[in-house]
Parts: sequence; C-alpha cells; structure tokens
Amino acid sequence: MNSVEFFLSSVLNGIGSLSELTSEWRELFSLHVNFPFFWLVLTGLVLVALLLSVVSLLWKQHTRRSRVHRELARANQRMSLATSVAGIGVWEWDVNNDTLQWSPYLYDLYGIRVGSKLALTDWMSRLKSGDGDKLMLLKQIAGKNKQQTLLIDMIDPLDGQPRVLELVVQGLVNDASRLIGTQRDISDVIERQRQMEQAALQDKLTGLPNTRALNRVLKAAFSEPDVENKVFGLMFIDLDGFKQVNDTLGHDVGDALLQHASKRMRGCLRMEDEVFRLGGDEFVVWVPLGEYAVKIKNPSQDSVLEYDESERREPPILTWGDDDEELTFRMETIAEKLLHTLTVPFNFGDNQCRVSASIGIARYPVHAKDAQALLKRADSAMYQAKRKGKRQFAHYDPAPEQRRENGQSDDIAGELPENRQAIG
Repeated sequence: MNSVEFFLSSVLNGIGSLSELTSEWRELFSLHVNFPFFWLVLTGLVLVALLLSVVSLLWKQHTRRSRVHRELARANQRMSLATSVAGIGVWEWDVNNDTLQWSPYLYDLYGIRVGSKLALTDWMSRLKSGDGDKLMLLKQIAGKNKQQTLLIDMIDPLDGQPRVLELVVQGLVNDASRLIGTQRDISDVIERQRQMEQAALQDKLTGLPNTRALNRVLKAAFSEPDVENKVFGLMFIDLDGFKQVNDTLGHDVGDALLQHASKRMRGCLRMEDEVFRLGGDEFVVWVPLGEYAVKIKNPSQDSVLEYDESERREPPILTWGDDDEELTFRMETIAEKLLHTLTVPFNFGDNQCRVSASIGIARYPVHAKDAQALLKRADSAMYQAKRKGKRQFAHYDPAPEQRRENGQSDDIAGELPENRQAIG
C-alpha cells in the first residue's frame, strides 16, 4: 500500500514539473519572438545552406573540368600517336608573331629537339631555297575559310637525301592571327608513282622503252611550238631470222637473243637517241637532230660487240650545213652500225644464233608531217629493205605506194601490216 502511494505521488510530481517546464519555454519564446535573434538564426541557416550548395556546385564543376581535361589530354595523346603512325604532323602558325607550334612528329621530321621554341625563320632555313617564299604567300588566306595544298622540299637531317613534303594549310574565319595545317612526307609516294610510271613505259623483257614511251616522245616532239623548224627521224628495225631461232632453239633462247640485241643497239646510239621495242622482234630508233651531226666510225670487224649502257659515250661532233643532209648522214651511219652489230653471232652456251636486220628510215618533215604517218612510212621503208634482200637499210620511197594507188601490183603490198599501232 505504501509503494502504490509512493508511485502515485511521483507521477503527480512529474506532471507538475513538466507543466512548469512547458510554461517556462512558452514564456521564453514569447519574450524573444519579437526580437531579431530568431531571424538572424534563420538567415544564418539559409546562408549556410546556400553556401553548401555553391560549394557543392563548384566541386562538381571542378570534378567535371578535371575529367574533361583528362579526356582531352588522352584524346590529344591518341591523335598525336595516330598522326605519328600515319606520318602526319599537325602545326599552328601565329601569323602576327611568326611563331610555330608543332606536334612531336614534325620535330622528329626536321631533326629538332622536341619542345623547342620555333620561329618561322627556323622552319624556312630547313627548306629548299625559294620554298620560304611559298610560306610567306600563305599569309594571304589568314582569316578566310580557305584551304591550300603545296609541296615543299627539304633535306633529311639523318641521311642528307632530299625529301618532298605535302603541306596543307587552313585559314580560320574571323581569326587572321592563326593558320593551322598538316605536313606529311610523300617522298616514298612520289617514288612509287615514278616507279609505276617507269614500269608502264618500259618493256619487261628487254628493259627498253615501249610503245607507250614512243607515243609520248613523238607527241611531245610534234607538240612543240617550233616543230616546223626542226628535223628528226625514225628507223624501223625488224630482226631477220628471229622466227627460226624461236622455232629451233625455243623461246628462252629467243628472249635471251632479244635482250642481248637490245644492249647492242643501245650501244650504237648517241645520248639523245633512243631505241624502243614495239613487240616481238620489232624496234624503233628515234633520232633527233641537234646543233651538230655525229660522225660515227665504222666498228672493227674483230670487236666483240656486247654493249652495256655504261659504254654509251658522246662521240666527236662534226658541223654540217643542210639539216636534212645532216640528219640523213647521221641516220645512215647509225643504221650501218646497227646492221653490223646485229650480224655478229650471238653465243648462248653451246648454241650460236645468227640474225640480221632490215631497217627502214623516214625523216620529218621530208617524208611525213605527223607522228602516225612518220611511223607508218618508216615501217614501209623497212619492208622495202626486206624486199631488196634483207640485211640492209632503205629510205622511205613513195613510189611503191603510188603504184599501189594506181592499181599496179607490188610485192610489198601483201607484207605491210594492216593494223599497225597508231601514235597518239
């Protein structure tokens, strides 16, 4: 009973204390609600919240900016690696100050320490004389949305060999202070193109220029503005007896004979003359007339005429008067030497081959006024030489063709090819 009374008494006392505490807080709130303290606290809390928001935003921006910078740095590294592997250098030119910024590939290309400060004069000093002027002209496209490509030459700092660079330049709209672009070494590309072009103009078996090369030479000759003031000639050569060599000893021996015959023919010519292989055992010799005629001595009958390209030398010169007389003498002298050298036996192991040559001569402008007609008449003259007994040369004679036009028979008519390749 006493414990119950004690519990009830404690509860009643606690209720009284709680009521007093609540009353005190109400009095305190009622006393300060009209003072600035409350608003100061509230304002402080708002400012702290705003400050935390700003700090959070700035931190996010910093984090995002750092991530972008890292991504950009990685992208630049990838681009630098890709351009280096591809052999392309990226550059920027400050036009106002003539300073340059290069990718590492360009430093290596020019043999300059990576990261060195570069001025335009540093670049120009490593280029071929005159290419610096090309660079200065590029300033004209600064501030314009224009692109220009040009080739510049430099000397490789490692091996001292000339190199060709392709320079691509891009102007920037509304920014006349900068030019950007790329550079790449295209020396190997040009060399491959040259080799491909050379292969297209070269006979694979003999190494002589082919029909396409002859077309180019004649087209260039007849395209010159003063061609009417020049004289030149063609000799059409056919090897007599070559078919018998092929039939009896086989094509391998026949091919070897053509190769050795080509070397001998080249050894009979001056530096400005050239021999072309049309196909089979047919060849054409181009003989232009320079300022002087060449008097070629008859070769010794005892000499072994196995010629090499290194044996071609410029023979003594002899002045002449009439151009056509000079050209006639020159072509006859070369023809005589060709007849002799091609008559000397060809030895291939145990096999000895003997051939001769029939040579037709046609001269511009005496016999023809265009390339196609000149080649056709040299071809016709060659068949006239065959008709006379082979192993000789003959100048073009229009009489047989005139007889054919008049309906008279001629033994050569059946021998002339109907579809000789025309010169373009």
